[in-house]
Amino acid sequence: MIFFAIGAILLLFVFLQKGNAVTQMTQDSTNQNLCTITNDPSTWPSGDRIWLICHATAYAEGADKFGSLPDRSNNPGDISDYFDTYGGVVCGSHVTQFPTKAIGWQKLYEKWNNIISGNSSSYDPNSSWTTIAQTWAGDWKNWVTNLTNNLGVDPNSTPADYMAS
Repeated sequence: MIFFAIGAILLLFVFLQKGNAVTQMTQDSTNQNLCTITNDPSTWPSGDRIWLICHATAYAEGADKFGSLPDRSNNPGDISDYFDTYGGVVCGSHVTQFPTKAIGWQKLYEKWNNIISGNSSSYDPNSSWTTIAQTWAGDWKNWVTNLTNNLGVDPNSTPADYMAS
């Protein structure tokens, strides 16, 4: 009987450890739990100024609208950089469909972090928001208006300017 009790305790310990690993894997760079992200902006990850750019991007893409492409594809930035990794063409475009919203938000954060740090092969942190919009979005005029209004910046300013302010 004592062996059964010890075995049950060990099994419970292993189970709890595995549960902790899953929780840790779903935390972002601000140590927030991302398990409950929806199209509701109050559930979106936050922390530093890059997250604010991610929020503005998500608004510009319509990720706050239930059933929108960014909402359905778990991809708040409507990005296609990870097409080969996650597969799947969504609605005839090369927008990546991520398995979870947490992954989609993390990839959007990584994309902006790479831009800001000068590690992007597509975008320069010293390019204007307008220049970035022309590459990022099909309807770039509305996109840049929405993004810059949300951030409270001039469309001719740059992500580098924003990070320095």
